[in-house]
Amino acid sequence: MPTEQDTAHDTSGPAADLRLLGGLTVERADGTSVPTSAWRTGKTMDLLRLLALENGEPVRADVLTGTLWPNAPRPRALGSLRTAASEIRRVIGSNCVERQHDGLVLTGVWVDVPEFVALSQRVAHAARHDQCQEVVESATAAEALYVGDFRAYDDDGLWAVAQRESLRRTRGEVLTEAATCALHLGLHREARYLGRTAISILPTSEAAHRALMAADAELGEIAGALETFEVFRRRLAEELGADPSVQTRELHVRLLRGSDPGEGLSAG
Repeated sequence: MPTEQDTAHDTSGPAADLRLLGGLTVERADGTSVPTSAWRTGKTMDLLRLLALENGEPVRADVLTGTLWPNAPRPRALGSLRTAASEIRRVIGSNCVERQHDGLVLTGVWVDVPEFVALSQRVAHAARHDQCQEVVESATAAEALYVGDFRAYDDDGLWAVAQRESLRRTRGEVLTEAATCALHLGLHREARYLGRTAISILPTSEAAHRALMAADAELGEIAGALETFEVFRRRLAEELGADPSVQTRELHVRLLRGSDPGEGLSAG
């Protein structure tokens, strides 16, 4: 196993590919995968997750110790932090965890979550500029990365829950934009799939329901589109005490009249 000195100056490429979505997986630069049994503790794995989520930005030591060892005396918590950081370097075989000022930073590692977030931002930008092909392509790439929800050793910790919910919501928003754009491109089956998946994540999303309704109608399944509206209307009333927006109700009326379901459809 390489020592920290052996790997400190290795700049040939990323020290590892790190995936946080769907469970922690690490592939070293030499192509070998890190087995779960290689990690000494679950907290070491969560330290890696916390650093990886920051996309190359340093994290203060007191933030890390407060998250991972909140009940330990400060000297003991700092010692545990040093041990865990050293363990990450040993397992990956690279000096990828560096001390910076009063914190730690993960360097030279490709991470899926920042890539997913960057793709979601590309989707939002393209949607604002009506670049539907770019929306669908970037959403497809983002969906390929999202193989499962974010999980952690401390899976019920506030930081893990917040991260998981944020990423799920981002996924739902990406799929909603993609469903609407797929409709504009005439990809009705794709729009139906994207709309259904978005609704499973964001069950009160107006835009996702409108996209699904329009996709079903374009595919000749008017009854299904009308049922989607009714289910959505009941859900809003029961959960939020609200009614569908004017835009959604207008789409419902157009479907009842047999008008073009795509008229006036947008993700807004």
